[in-house]
Amino acid sequence: MMALDKKVIVCIKHRTSAHQPSCAAKGSEALAKQIEQMIIAKGLMLSVERFKCLGCCDQGINIKLVPEGPFLHGLTLENLDELAIALENFANPAH
Repeated sequence: MMALDKKVIVCIKHRTSAHQPSCAAKGSEALAKQIEQMIIAKGLMLSVERFKCLGCCDQGINIKLVPEGPFLHGLTLENLDELAIALENFANPAH
């Protein structure tokens, strides 16, 4: 099986205090599942990695496309269409 070099890193940090923002409290686990389903449906050569904190909690849900991809903030299940375009462009850059 071919190794996937490109990853979608999804922050799944959960803080117990309602006064501290966290990506998990904003739905990042559900978003990670939706991203995985989207990747499979579109046949993209990407993997999804869940990560405990990407350091921008107040801007979450946060994901990082690696290597050398953008850091995306403020994601929701409602903006999956925009995210799909970004993932397709990242997985299959124009030559």
